[in-house]
Amino acid sequence: MMNLEGKVAIITGAGGGMGSVLASTLKNEGATLVLIEKELSLFEHLKDMIDGPKTTKLECDLSDINKVEDLARKLTETYEKVDFLFNVAGIGIYKSIEELSLKEWQDSVNVNLNAPFVLTKALLSSLKKSEKGLIVNFGSGMGKFPSAKKISYSSSKFGLRGFSLSLSKELKGTNVDCVLLTLGSVMTNFGTGGIELRKKLRSEGKKYLEPEQVISKLMEIIKADVREPEYVIYPEGYGENPQMKVE
Repeated sequence: MMNLEGKVAIITGAGGGMGSVLASTLKNEGATLVLIEKELSLFEHLKDMIDGPKTTKLECDLSDINKVEDLARKLTETYEKVDFLFNVAGIGIYKSIEELSLKEWQDSVNVNLNAPFVLTKALLSSLKKSEKGLIVNFGSGMGKFPSAKKISYSSSKFGLRGFSLSLSKELKGTNVDCVLLTLGSVMTNFGTGGIELRKKLRSEGKKYLEPEQVISKLMEIIKADVREPEYVIYPEGYGENPQMKVE
């Protein structure tokens, strides 16, 4: 079982419901954390959870690829060796093509697909210096089930799935694994309506994963001797109706 003490973990979207639970869990295991969010203010309510002498917090708007490239350069200059890259950050814009603006489309592709590509490409040499490096991309069932009125989200997640599974094959035989977590609906503030809408839908019978469930499974994957290219985690009933209104 892998000891995470001193391992360097980079997490995008680290101030969100999923990223913050991952950061807290890794912190408790002794990992060195590099936490990235759109604004540093998004970390304020998590001080007790993630702060510590081995935690660095950085600001980057992942919808701006020039800023992502600047971030990538800073990371490669600062960290000669990286053990884990967790591309957790995502954006969920749920609109039909007629409602969707070009900027919303571009933001979706940049955050959900282009940023993971840029960071992975830049950090791959650092990850190869790890004893057993790992890239984890947080995917979605919407990257497997086409869905109306989720054009930009579904398209970008389909792309992320293709990127992840292709990269997994490309890295076969190296000391770095690429893993895709394909998730169903999770009880976080992500996407249209946020957590309040999810709570309402749960009270009406819709099932959700809890962030702690997902991160518990992810910790098993991190420490495993052998990792699969994709892990699918859905709540009960997910995927039975691909035209779900809200993920």
